[in-house]
Amino acid sequence: MNLPTAEMELFYKLHGSWLAFVNRELKIIPEDTPAQEIYQLPSEQLFRLRDVSYDQPDLLEHYLAANPDQFPPDELLIVAGWRYRVAGDFYIMRHLKKYSVLMSAEESPHLYGVMGLYDPLDVVIGGAPLPVLVKAVLMPFRDRITYDGFLRMYPILFGRGIRSTLNETYSQLKEREGIIESLVGPDGQPRIRTSLTRKTPARPTPDWRPVIEEIAAQTRKMRRAETRLQGAAFGLLRAAAGLARATLQEQGAEEEVARSIKAVRTALRKVERLLGEEEWPG
Repeated sequence: MNLPTAEMELFYKLHGSWLAFVNRELKIIPEDTPAQEIYQLPSEQLFRLRDVSYDQPDLLEHYLAANPDQFPPDELLIVAGWRYRVAGDFYIMRHLKKYSVLMSAEESPHLYGVMGLYDPLDVVIGGAPLPVLVKAVLMPFRDRITYDGFLRMYPILFGRGIRSTLNETYSQLKEREGIIESLVGPDGQPRIRTSLTRKTPARPTPDWRPVIEEIAAQTRKMRRAETRLQGAAFGLLRAAAGLARATLQEQGAEEEVARSIKAVRTALRKVERLLGEEEWPG
């Protein structure tokens, strides 16, 4: 659930350079702290510096133009992708093998697959029971999503009703739009990729109409039976074949399906009635 070690170190190198640049420009912290020492600052100073860096989006453009630490183009492209970071409150909903799943706490929520940095997110939140509400900034990193290393947990415990509602929303979003796994493309421009996008395309459904037509034709011949129960069972088979045939119609199927369902129910009741009349050996 973490970025590989080399990529985690690259993230901290780039992000540390960015925070050091912000500090030089805005003088948030009195000392001119070099990039390699930025994460040795006290947490409160780091949080303040990080919050200010996001309040002024033009600073990122200045940083990209200046490239103060002379990063190669492929690394600078990672920083350019941070234009499309996602900040706000999120519910941590699941810890999966590939990533943790965060659901945005907004009117129209989305699911994000977020990889940890030094520690996976379940360790960062101390193994707290899910869901957990946090404030975070999700950062594009090449074709994945991580966060900027700063996470604030809200001291809230959710009751059974709220947990049920959140889990239902999670399931609906996962099925409808999938989990967002990437925010930018190789060129650093916005490009959403979800867990549904990478799924293997479903195999085309076979044309079952010839098979169903043959079954229906055969069941229509099954009129003679040795017992009343056997005859009723054959009738149920004919009704079921008729229902299957109706569902394969391309137009005007609704009325035919409704009639077929009624026929199946009638045939089933007849079978059940005869079963009740039969005497079975003990």
